[in-house]
Amino acid sequence: MKFLSSPSRCHLTGKIGDGLLACSIVLLLSAAGYAQSTEPTNKPLEKELQTAFQAFEKAFNQHDAKAIANLWQEDAVHHQTTVAGNLKGRAAILAAYEALFQADPQAKLVITLNSFREVAPNVVSVKCSTQLSHSDKSVSFSRLSALLAKHDDQWLISEVEETDVPPSAAGSPSGLQQLEWLVGVWVDGDEKATVSNQVYWISGGNFLARNYQMNTPQGFGQYGMQILGWDNEHNVIRCWQFDGDGSFGEGTFEQTGPATWRCPMVVKLVDGRRASYSQVIERVSPNELKLSLVNMEVDGHALPGTGPDKLTRYGN
Repeated sequence: MKFLSSPSRCHLTGKIGDGLLACSIVLLLSAAGYAQSTEPTNKPLEKELQTAFQAFEKAFNQHDAKAIANLWQEDAVHHQTTVAGNLKGRAAILAAYEALFQADPQAKLVITLNSFREVAPNVVSVKCSTQLSHSDKSVSFSRLSALLAKHDDQWLISEVEETDVPPSAAGSPSGLQQLEWLVGVWVDGDEKATVSNQVYWISGGNFLARNYQMNTPQGFGQYGMQILGWDNEHNVIRCWQFDGDGSFGEGTFEQTGPATWRCPMVVKLVDGRRASYSQVIERVSPNELKLSLVNMEVDGHALPGTGPDKLTRYGN
């Protein structure tokens, strides 16, 4: 248990190679005009959830098992995929935390809210990642899906399913997990084109994949995928891109600010020409980001960049 942890569109269509690069530059989450989401960001709800998880984190780091248990419903259930059986009910959860703090007296928890969506009135589904520092100086990671229900003015946890992240996938704080918040489905559409993206973990937890698709009212379609992986030798996130038209590219991500990542890409177009650009992603909130494309060139000819464009998460 980690959350309950154990110690052990393209603006460029028709401008570059008749669109050969245009939709490759959709990249990680698409470069379209202003994103109109079918599930708008709910700022008040986001703030409430952040406050709830901050309270959980504070209680955990003070090793206050009773305060933590009071953040769960009376009939709450915790399921961890690597441990047989479930914890059912607040009393069982309280006992588990008491045992944890006795076994790991210096345990410290960090929770990151990656995404959320309302599934019913006063009920939300959330996805989080956790980092737990143990008394023996080791660090472990997990991912969890949870349901929270609002009782009066307080969000209580009703159900959690938690999965350990293997050490090879967790890496270091600068590893691939820094982009885990991208996991989910993102839809971007306007009158010119509709772009959908699905970001997910490949089995084993060592690579992130993104499948993207663009369709226009004229019937033009573009398909492709990216794979992201952590390079332990050079301590970078590598990105490999494969477009349905036959073009392909490679780049590396680097974090350039507290919530900003930059990925310079080199692409070989299907006609043999080379193109390059950098993608800049800024995380605004768990369900919103800004995307820019800068320093764009084809065979040495500079082209105007795009953005920043706003994108909103559709779901998970």
